[in-house]
Amino acid sequence: MLRTLENATALVTGASSGIGRATASILSRSKARVALVGRRQSVLEELATECGSLASAYSCDMTDDAQLERLAARIQTDFSGIDILIHSSGIIKLGKTETAPVADLDAQYAANVRGPYILTKYLLPLLRAVSGQIVFVNSSITRANNTAGRGSYAATQQAVHSIANALRDEVNEAGVRVTTIFPGTTATQRQIDLHEMSGKRYDPDRMLQPEDVAEAVLFALTIGRTAEITDLYLRPMLKPLV
Repeated sequence: MLRTLENATALVTGASSGIGRATASILSRSKARVALVGRRQSVLEELATECGSLASAYSCDMTDDAQLERLAARIQTDFSGIDILIHSSGIIKLGKTETAPVADLDAQYAANVRGPYILTKYLLPLLRAVSGQIVFVNSSITRANNTAGRGSYAATQQAVHSIANALRDEVNEAGVRVTTIFPGTTATQRQIDLHEMSGKRYDPDRMLQPEDVAEAVLFALTIGRTAEITDLYLRPMLKPLV
């Protein structure tokens, strides 16, 4: 059965690029009102124009408590509520435990864990009121066998998964669904940068595409309300070339 998100209001963080941008686009095509959240206002405004009249741009630094509070207040004022919250923002810092600056751990915790936690906390009353939905776009690193040089990033993703699991137990009775999406390697600017740093060949055709992940998000949002997708793992069909 074809399901749309007509009359639903969705907020997407990390909407400036990559998976967040693709997710915002697919939600707008599904007739949802979409609040595009990111740090680059000009980029968000360009995306809003592409998405159409139901999309709006909201500049926000996810590591700034005051900006998060203002964002939540603006969403309540502009839309009177929210049906869907999608967390797709975050950063990654590479480095071994022995040599990586502690500041890198702090930065990742602030962006990947604390910011999404605070924004969820602010918006939760609105989501409870409408039996809304929350999606965390996480990472398949949570079940990787070798995370050497990526330990601090992996720790933040494990933390977000724990938060999502606890949140589900807290809000399911209110009809709120909580889903975590775990994409494998996805062809985004982040992967271009990581491959350049590691000296590996970048072959986007052997990776997931941001649109693949966006399709998974839409599927989780539109499945019948008697079901809840808790964890959804995606991986590229093809293996990377050595």
